[in-house]
Amino acid sequence: MLIRTHDKWIAVQAFINVWLKDKTLYCNYCGELFDKRFFPCCDNPQVGRNVDHTMGLIKQNREMNKIRLNEFASTKKKRLRWGASIPPKLFHDLEKYLKTLGEKKLFNDNKELHQFMRKFPAFKIPDKV
Repeated sequence: MLIRTHDKWIAVQAFINVWLKDKTLYCNYCGELFDKRFFPCCDNPQVGRNVDHTMGLIKQNREMNKIRLNEFASTKKKRLRWGASIPPKLFHDLEKYLKTLGEKKLFNDNKELHQFMRKFPAFKIPDKV
């Protein structure tokens, strides 16, 4: 389904919904399409579909959320903090898609990163943004 909108985040959500339905098998580590004849494809093969890699990352984000030091997911000295964690292929595909819409990047500044983390909480590590 096509959605006509001027809201970047509605377009991103629609893209993610379609992207998750792609059943193509590929390696999340090296990005190569899965081919039995050339398996393993790299040193750390992680073969699956978009939905498989995304669910794995969401589980990983939940585990990281449990072990973070504080609600902002920052270090003890608060010099570095976790933000969002997105499957590499999703990030790359979103960037390509947004360029077709005239956007420069997925995150043009910290404000957009924070908006993304609020709109898509499955991809964020901290409780507070």
